[in-house]
Amino acid sequence: MTPRRWHRVALAVAVGALAIVAWHLNGAWDARRAAIDARNRARSELADLRETFATQQNRLHEARLDATRAQAERDGGVVSVQLRNEQLTATKAGRDDATNTRNAKAAEVVVVRQCIGGANAALDALQRHDSAATVSALQFVDGPCRAAQASQGGTTPRYGFDFPDPFVLVAGTDQWAFATNASGGNIQVLHRQADGSWTTAGDALGQFPAWATAGKTWAPSVLQRLGGFVLFYTVREAATGRQCVSRATSTAPGGPYVDTSAGPLACGDREALDPEPVVGADGTPVLMWKRERPAAIVAQPLTPDGLALAGTERELLRANQRWEDSNVEAPSMLVSGNGSWLFFSGGFWSGSKYATGVVHCAGPLGPCDRAGPAPLLASHDRIAGPGGASVFQQSPGTFGLAYHAYVSPNVGYPASRLFFVGSIDLRTGRPVIVG
Repeated sequence: MTPRRWHRVALAVAVGALAIVAWHLNGAWDARRAAIDARNRARSELADLRETFATQQNRLHEARLDATRAQAERDGGVVSVQLRNEQLTATKAGRDDATNTRNAKAAEVVVVRQCIGGANAALDALQRHDSAATVSALQFVDGPCRAAQASQGGTTPRYGFDFPDPFVLVAGTDQWAFATNASGGNIQVLHRQADGSWTTAGDALGQFPAWATAGKTWAPSVLQRLGGFVLFYTVREAATGRQCVSRATSTAPGGPYVDTSAGPLACGDREALDPEPVVGADGTPVLMWKRERPAAIVAQPLTPDGLALAGTERELLRANQRWEDSNVEAPSMLVSGNGSWLFFSGGFWSGSKYATGVVHCAGPLGPCDRAGPAPLLASHDRIAGPGGASVFQQSPGTFGLAYHAYVSPNVGYPASRLFFVGSIDLRTGRPVIVG
């Protein structure tokens, strides 16, 4: 073969080889490109899948939120219905309460009007000096007046009208209560009924002594003696204006009592007021009362018939505690197996600080212990200024305490001092007032 021909053959072979190499190279490149494309597609598909998954997750989250909102709305609807029901129930209860309150107030207005009307009728009769009409009017409206007081809550008074300085006399199975002059006359008297209520019995003092000023009587008390009863009371001496103690007698516990004395039983320069008798363990009658300037409680024996003083005057107690405000008065004594207990009032009578104290005494003529630092019975709840207290025997071995008090907010003169009764508990030794 000629060189030229050989050269051509070699060139053809080289071209063919290059073609083959190029083909292979192109195949490899195509494969690589395909791989890259596949990888890119895979990445793209993976991104699409991730996006789709995220979208699905978002949709699921939104669906859950929607479900939660829907549940909350449903729950809220139930709660709203419950709240509405509760509101309706409360509204109905409030309406019922308002209706009941309105009805109660209307009933209170009725009894208050009855009380006021009856009181006015009693005052009119009193001004006409018609005792029978006065007593009748007071008896008729006592119930409404007590109901008016009871409607205000707290302890209910035993009588619906002014009844200061009460004293309870137990005569057999009967109980009589006496008090300072008011609409019931010179000395008011009540009689306890079988049902426990008290009704007015008119004026206990049927005849006034000539030496005294009529209409100015207070703090009565009664001593039962053989054949009758002796009434002690405070009255003004007409000639001097002094407060003095006098006495009247009756054969019946409720009176009428007649005072035929020619002069005071006790008076003097220091005056005398708030008398109350007590019978000692030995049977001796003793009269206690208040002396003025300085205020003190004294005692002196009485004659057996109770009509005159005997023996020597003894001082039992003088004001020495802050709550007493330099004043002690209204003595009453409970004689028991462990000695005697002197009840008394301290402070200013026309205020809420007026109160009742108690001290232990060896007997009706003393000596007595010093007054304690705190009163036995003081203002509480709506009871204001409890005082003028008097001990009486409710039944064998049990004792009661009659006292007057203002009822808040009507405190101080000319508001009424109403009649209350508590029980004396001696189980701890020292008296405790219950009720």
